Amino acid sequence: MFCLVYRSTASPSFKKSQITEMLEKARVLNQERDITGCLLYYHGEFLQYLEGNQIKVLSLFDRIKTDPRHTNVEVLSNAEIKKREFHKWEMAYEDFLGDSNELQFLKLLTSSYIETPDEGMEPNPTSLFFWRTAKRLLHAKTSSSLYR
Repeated sequence: MFCLVYRSTASPSFKKSQITEMLEKARVLNQERDITGCLLYYHGEFLQYLEGNQIKVLSLFDRIKTDPRHTNVEVLSNAEIKKREFHKWEMAYEDFLGDSNELQFLKLLTSSYIETPDEGMEPNPTSLFFWRTAKRLLHAKTSSSLYR
């Protein structure tokens, strides 16, 4: 099992409605490829965690890198892992538009990294603990269809 974490900047022309459409397609393709993960969208920046077979994840990431809907694609980390973190979600997603306690904590973690990556608080998106925390907070926030 393999995981990869990257960040990127959304293109200015990439609209909120297009993110929803992208997620729907990604979930179908990820299910076919047995890839799971989480996508966080905060103030025009994406942080994404992908997990699955290494060849399939890297192949998907090759496609992601060339997608014109974002720029400045930067790998933050990649590693072998013992088990999936998001095994029930083809692609968990959060855009930080709500206002729950769980979401506020996740927003704090994410914003500290995006706004000041060299000084961001721990854990940060390069750590597995960050994504485990994100998973717990998203699960606690809601079990709506956005989090499948």
